[in-house]
Amino acid sequence: MPATSISVVPAGHGWALDIDGTPEPRQLFPTLEAAISAGWARARRENIELNIHPLTGGVRLREETAKSADVECDLKVA
Repeated sequence: MPATSISVVPAGHGWALDIDGTPEPRQLFPTLEAAISAGWARARRENIELNIHPLTGGVRLREETAKSADVECDLKVA
């Protein structure tokens, strides 16, 4: 069964990837950055959506692109 989306969620003392639409267990990561990196890699590979769930404060993300410039965005959740 193919994945329909991937969610990065808080998980106790780290972060996890929930793979929606499959019976796969959560993949655990020690840092938010590691979880997002793994989530983006899989989302690109499978052409599915990546959701990042409740973040407190601000997090700065950087995505490597095919172009020489990087794309940056600020995520803030109240």
